[in-house]
Order: sequence, then structure tokens, then C-alpha cells
Amino acid sequence: MKPHVIVKLDARHLDAARLGEVADACRDNKLVVFPTETVYGIGGRMTAPAIEERLCEIKGRPQGKPFAYHLGDWEMLETLQVQVTPAFRFMARHFWPGPVTFVAQNRSGQKIGLRFPSNKIACALINEVGEPFVATSANKSGQTSPHTAHQAAEFLDGLFDHMIDGGKTEFASDSTVVDLAGAVPVIVRKGAQGAEVEKAVDKLKAGNFPLKRILMVCTGNSCRSPMAEGWLRHELHKKGLSAQIEVASCGISARDGLPASFEAEFALRNREIPTGQHRSRAIRKGDVWGADLIFAMGPQHADEVARLLAAAKERTVVLNVPDPIGMGMNVYEATLAEIETKLKPYMNEITKLP
Repeated sequence: MKPHVIVKLDARHLDAARLGEVADACRDNKLVVFPTETVYGIGGRMTAPAIEERLCEIKGRPQGKPFAYHLGDWEMLETLQVQVTPAFRFMARHFWPGPVTFVAQNRSGQKIGLRFPSNKIACALINEVGEPFVATSANKSGQTSPHTAHQAAEFLDGLFDHMIDGGKTEFASDSTVVDLAGAVPVIVRKGAQGAEVEKAVDKLKAGNFPLKRILMVCTGNSCRSPMAEGWLRHELHKKGLSAQIEVASCGISARDGLPASFEAEFALRNREIPTGQHRSRAIRKGDVWGADLIFAMGPQHADEVARLLAAAKERTVVLNVPDPIGMGMNVYEATLAEIETKLKPYMNEITKLP
């Protein structure tokens, strides 16, 4: 048994200094045991020398079987040059961050496993190191996957450099694994959230899922973006494209769960556009990553989109629609008309399916 360091961390109150110690060890090519929401894993930064060979030796399994890349944020998909298909985008949007591993292809046509855990400690560590981890469950091949740091230490018999003890994992099972690299999606292993994943895979097989997602962004997600969302959804319904193209909205300063303003809803109803049950949402990086085309009502909204995800800048359009908040109904009516006028030139781009 070799010397090792065990660091206790609380996901609710992360100790940045202690986390930094472990991240420094990773940068020094050390192997680290860390918690996810499913099991404890062992791994290190993907550019660490002979990382896969070292993990195979610790696991006691033959060389050649690949390990999954663990991500700390959406940008790391670009680092790994993942081919983002409509099916992959649909599944990732619904289950990431979370206890599901996807097998996809990179731009060289190679199959790679991808895991984006929802565990805050795992993500914080990976992001602090600054690159994806190559990792696997912290046990010997054939053993039950560990759900506590104590189990991981016992199973590995000290064959690690650092360990983060983050308490018991949220789920009592391994991640569900879905292969999305082929023409037909396949559930390779049914684990955490397996039933929900199975339903989503059935939708993929039936072709019953959106091929494209359009995102409207304003400030509070109460006036402009809900009107834009409602208008575009109505237009797509008239064209018979509701099932293929999904429309959503959010705000850069929105509070979650609030209805659209009365004036915005009234302006839509005056045009016989269904309003649905809109509830405001603050913009999240996953919203930006999951959108094929983003319409920002003003330049400040486009700036926030780019701040969250730099790669999204090239698929963001600024409409320059002034905020009608606090104005009368005539202003809201004019705002909806302006949104319509400024969206119509993009309808060919919006309705073009992959």
C-alpha cells in the first residue's frame, strides 16, 4: 500500500483551498478518487502520461478497453471534438448534468464515452484542473462499484494518490450508458434513471423528438422573449413543424417560475396566438449549448450568451427589439409586430432541418 492523501469536502460549502490541493495533484499527473452522484470514480486529467494504462493496471483489467471522459462543463465537448447530432443534443439536454453516460463519435469518427456528472465536487475538481478527466469506477474489475470513500479505499487497497471524501453518493447504482454513435440508439447498461432514459430512447427510435431547438433571450423572460416564443411556435404549428422544431425562452436576469406579463399575454391573444402556461427561467449554460439558433432581443443579451458559451456567438442573432416593460398595450402590440417583422427574414434558416 502506497502513501495517499484523503481530503474531506462538503459539496454545499466547498473549501476552495483544499479542492485546489487536489487539483494541483492532478496537474502533477496524480490519480484521484472522487465522488460522483452515482459511484466513486478514479481518474486524472486526460493529458496525464499513460493515464489509461495506469487505470487498467489499478483495475486489473486488460489494456484496450476505453474509459469515459468526465466533463466539468459544456465547453469540454468542444475540447473533445464531439460530433453533436440532434439525438445527442436531445439526450444531453434532458439528462446532463446527471447520471447518464453517452457513447458518441468525435470528429475523427472514433467512439468515445462521455460523462457529465451533476455532483458539484466532481465538476468543481475537473473545472479547476481545466480539462476533461479520464476516469472509471474506483474498484477492481468485477467488484461492486463503491458508494462511499471508505468502500473505494478498501476496494483499491491504497492504489491511488489523493482521495476526496464527499460522503455517500446520491444514487445506489452505476450510471446508465447509452450508445448514440450508431444509426439506432442502444442502452448498453441500465442504471440510475434507467426508466426515464428508456422512454427517451424509445422517442429517438420512433423519430418522435425535436431535430432543432430555437432559443429566445431577453432580460426578465416576461415580455419580449415570451412573445417571440409564442409567435414563432404558432408559425411553426401552421407549417406543421411543431414536432420537429422546439422553441424556448429565458432571461439573463429572470427569476424562475413567474408568468409572462399581462400585456404580453394579451398582445398574443389579440393575434389568436396561444399563450400556454409560460413560466420564466433564468438563462443557463445548458440552454445556450442546447440551442441551434439563438435570438437575442438586444446586444446585452447576446453578450451574456457569449459570456456563458463563447462558441454560441456564431449562432446568435440580435434583433434589437426595445423593452416594452411598464408601457401601455399599444407599445406591447407594436413590440410584437416588430418581433414578427424581424423574425420573418430568418424563417428559412429556422425551418431548415438537419
